[in-house]
Order: sequence, then C-alpha cells, then structure tokens
Amino acid sequence: MDKLRNPLFFTRLAIFYFLLPWVLMRFTKPESSKGIASKYYKIAEMPDVLNTAVGVLWAVLLVAFLVGFKKRISYGLVLVLHTIGTLFTLPYLIIGTEKMNIMFFAAIPVIGAMWFLYTLRDHDTLLSLK
Repeated sequence: MDKLRNPLFFTRLAIFYFLLPWVLMRFTKPESSKGIASKYYKIAEMPDVLNTAVGVLWAVLLVAFLVGFKKRISYGLVLVLHTIGTLFTLPYLIIGTEKMNIMFFAAIPVIGAMWFLYTLRDHDTLLSLK
C-alpha cells in the first residue's frame, strides 16, 4: 500500500486547490459568493455575517482536509457538501439543454476523486495528521 501514498496525497492537494478559490471568494468578493448562493442554491438574501461565517467554517474544514485531520469527518464533509452543491447545479449538467454549461462539468470528476480519497483515507498517510 506504500504505492498509494503519493497519489492519495496528490489527490488531496488537487481537491484542496480546486476548492480554495470558492472559500477565498467569500472573503475577497463576498458579493460574488452571495450572487452564486442566490442563483444556484436559491438562497434569496444571504447576510454578510452569514456569508463570512460560512467562509470561516469552510476554511476550517478545508484546512482540516488538507492536513488529513479527522479524515472520516473532514473528507466525508468535503465530499457530501461538494456533492450537494453539485446537485443544485444539475440543470446546468444536462447535455443538450439550453442551460447546459460545460464549466460545471468539472465538479463531476472531483466528486469521484473525493469519493476515492474518502474510501482510501486510511492509506492517505503522507503529510497527514494521525
């Protein structure tokens, strides 16, 4: 199982890097993240304090994920939250419709990578907290 250490670590880093801009946007461009919440998640008006709180929670979760802390919880939450978010964009993932947007398709293999990492979390030991 030593052969899995590097690919699992790289998968963890890649997922972190994929999610990081979404977390940073909550702090650097809160109006954009609130617009996304309104358009795609049907949250009509997100107060600034709630937007910031969600950003802080996601940042803590993402750091826990990056360092491999409490893998069952951190990897699992990242997988579940990203999957739920992707399900909200389902109309944009239906090929042949007017709403289809190819940019949303990147979320699908990321779910696969998250599931892969969650499933093999016990073997993801490189630069990972015990």
